[in-house]
Amino acid sequence: MPKLTWGTVEYYISRLTSTENNPPQRIDICNQNLTDNDAIRLADALLHCSGDSSSRRGSTLKMLRLRGNNITSKGFLAICEAIGGVADSTSALEELDMGYNAVVSNIDDFAFAMYLLFSAAPKLKHLDLAGNKIGLTNDGGRNLIGEILTLNEHCGGRLETLNLSHNFLCDRAAIHLAEAMMIMDLKSLKRLNLSLNYIGVRGAEALAKVVASNSPLEHLLLTYNSLGDSGAELLASALKTNDTLLELNLGYNRITSVGMKALRMAVYDTSSLNSLVTSNHSVSIFFYGYCVDEDFNYRGCTKEQLHEMDQILRINALPKHYPGLPPVPQLKLAFRLRQRFDMKYFQHIDRKHMPEVLRFVSAHVGGDKLFHIVKEMSLAVCAS
Repeated sequence: MPKLTWGTVEYYISRLTSTENNPPQRIDICNQNLTDNDAIRLADALLHCSGDSSSRRGSTLKMLRLRGNNITSKGFLAICEAIGGVADSTSALEELDMGYNAVVSNIDDFAFAMYLLFSAAPKLKHLDLAGNKIGLTNDGGRNLIGEILTLNEHCGGRLETLNLSHNFLCDRAAIHLAEAMMIMDLKSLKRLNLSLNYIGVRGAEALAKVVASNSPLEHLLLTYNSLGDSGAELLASALKTNDTLLELNLGYNRITSVGMKALRMAVYDTSSLNSLVTSNHSVSIFFYGYCVDEDFNYRGCTKEQLHEMDQILRINALPKHYPGLPPVPQLKLAFRLRQRFDMKYFQHIDRKHMPEVLRFVSAHVGGDKLFHIVKEMSLAVCAS
């Protein structure tokens, strides 16, 4: 028998139909131009029984990645039917990546496949449907997105990550998705990728309401959309009542320094010392490619501005990562202390927090450097 190349559909079919007791727990066949026929053959192999055992060979499968192929709704339905039949009770599947195929070529088949998937795989945590042109269906993808969320909640609600990027969803689908998230009060969803979807201000407004509701969502990716400054301002306002979001990616949204300022002030408001005590102190906002001002460089802003923005955001994570340190939302430049640290910003720190802050700085830069830093501090600050 010729040796099979690892990672091909023939390799995995051979392992699934082998008499040896080592069925794969992970199947990764990406970017290999698989067709519906290949998907159907793989589905049949998942249902294969070895010897006298009634256990399906695919019953232990935890990860299935078929990204970047030519699988339509027909092949996808066959895969989901196999997932539904691999075990007497439930499938062990935790991750399914069908990104950049054509799984919504037939809406009815896709909907039924999703029903089978969620019904049979209650452990499913990660679902990737990127690049499947969901937004080009008759209703712009609204019903399909709603059905995905509804099925997830109906079957236990364990989905943690959902990738719907590059699907032409636009504002209407984004609004429908946001409203569904608000109504269902999703507890499990931690990461949502809506990049490359032509989402504008109306979609940003709906998503901002989700952020403002302090949902359990930890990562929201919105790169390569059309949010602009208005969308950035809406999200900035939403951050003020959110303490769960850890990542907000707004790269390549034609946001100018106006939007940047709004987001910066959401986590660094100099109007009063304690103005941000209830705001998000853990979010990291990514801006690469965000700014279109003429005085900014190709990366979106000058190195100094990017460095400042990065440090302003990072300092808000201090109370979370260092429980002994009190909230000091006015402190800048803390995580790159070895590179440079400007103590003039210490004038914004509440004096009662100064001893703990100085101990923190000393632990990072050493006593000698701290001595020189303190010498440059104003008398008003030192008086604390």
